[in-house]
Amino acid sequence: MEIYSKQQVIGENIGLSTQNKMHINGKNAPVKSDDPVKPFAEVLFNAVDQVNQLQLDSNNLEQAWIVAPDQVDIHQVMIASEKARMSVSFMKTIVEKAIKAYNDIMMIR
Repeated sequence: MEIYSKQQVIGENIGLSTQNKMHINGKNAPVKSDDPVKPFAEVLFNAVDQVNQLQLDSNNLEQAWIVAPDQVDIHQVMIASEKARMSVSFMKTIVEKAIKAYNDIMMIR
């Protein structure tokens, strides 16, 4: 047990100090970013952008394969096409679930 001097105790207030360096304001404490949690809208828009980019990549590969079939492997075209199809399918499912959740919340009485 540590005994405090009169200079350390002012009324009921006692000055505290960190004992472990990992505690708050310690030298090795992890640094928090300004906004560790992204807003839902930003996450959703980023996902839509990624789906769009996969669609564009797939279309570009298909066009390149049509123009110069010797330079583009058909396997790359099929893989890109399937990635784009699956990402659109997942995005559609997520949007449908979000709309259903919104409607369910609005129906709560």
